Amino acid sequence: MNLLTDDIPRKRRLRAGMVGGGRGSFFASRHRTAMRLTNRFELVAGAFSSDRHACIEAGQALGVAWDRTYFSFGDMAAAEAARDDAIEVAIIVTPNHLHFEPCKLFLEAGIPVICEKPLVHSSEKARELQRIAAANETFFAVTYTYTGYPMVRDARARIRAGEIGQVRFMYVEYLLEWLVNDPSKLGKGGVWRGDPAKAGPTGALGDIGTHAFNILEFVSGLRCTALNANLMRTVDSFGLDDTDVIQLEFEGGANGLLWSSLAAPGHRNGLRFKIVGSKATIEWRQEAPETLTVSRLGEGDLTYRRGHGDMSSDAQLATSLPAGSPEGYLEALAVLYSDYATALEAGRNWRGALPGAARRRLRRAAGRSAFRDQRQFFSFQIVGCLPRLRADEPMIFYRSLPR
Repeated sequence: MNLLTDDIPRKRRLRAGMVGGGRGSFFASRHRTAMRLTNRFELVAGAFSSDRHACIEAGQALGVAWDRTYFSFGDMAAAEAARDDAIEVAIIVTPNHLHFEPCKLFLEAGIPVICEKPLVHSSEKARELQRIAAANETFFAVTYTYTGYPMVRDARARIRAGEIGQVRFMYVEYLLEWLVNDPSKLGKGGVWRGDPAKAGPTGALGDIGTHAFNILEFVSGLRCTALNANLMRTVDSFGLDDTDVIQLEFEGGANGLLWSSLAAPGHRNGLRFKIVGSKATIEWRQEAPETLTVSRLGEGDLTYRRGHGDMSSDAQLATSLPAGSPEGYLEALAVLYSDYATALEAGRNWRGALPGAARRRLRRAAGRSAFRDQRQFFSFQIVGCLPRLRADEPMIFYRSLPR
């Protein structure tokens, strides 16, 4: 139970490069912090910004050598692939519309990729990246941070062990309040989220709805087979949907409901799921991540706490501190990076090297399919959900293709 704190014996640090992440980047510094927490990565190269000055500034601040500070990700992919000491993984933290090309170039060069979610804007591009990665047997992952929380992995293990019985209904909400204020004041790291050319065809759904969907499939182990999506815009000055309500159907007959919003006053980072089974209901909240509640039929409620001896083995593997010493968001992202480091060290045998929960997540990812009607797709690829919904068609129904 010391995943991030055991530093003896020394473990080899993997050479990493980053695309994006210069001044003004919203999330890149959290990736770098998680990498440092694992003590398994060394940032040695980067194309940090399309602005030359910002790229140089980031390279100097992060200690990257001048000859490995690149002014385009194309130059970076070509130069790194030719080096004897080439990077061992490329980390993509650009805005959404700039994910596809760098992922493609690095995967074609045989360099593993870790990409910020959502992966791309269309199922066709997702399938192309998946094909390239599979052809080269190259590790390829998307960061859905909340699956790294120990008690999320504990919930998954308890459901798999039958503690709540047969899954009958699932509910997930992810509510934020930041869009209620003037969107024009979001700054460089946030204003693009309302621009369809950069964020893609959805706003709240692609930004946080993907997290909510991903965590339901991850925890339950069930695949979504159909959905009915209502995409709404309640903030007129925002260019995309800011609130979504989605009815879900899952294999095995379970139903679900997903509610995501960027404009819900009073909600700071309100991700919460509740899974109802035939014997009990299991519930977890991101803002109180140390506990997991199981409400049993005709019996007293149970509260499981991170760090105690009754955690599942999956949760124990993701834990670093004893009970009473809180672990939070950055540790959860670092758990994912620890999974990635274990996989990357195994090379082409990465599937067998992953810890149990992450291995099951990636194995299921290989079998994701696309849902379609005559106009568009809603696809699930790699380790998450990649929406392709038009904000001007708010009511859309999808059913899975015949298997």
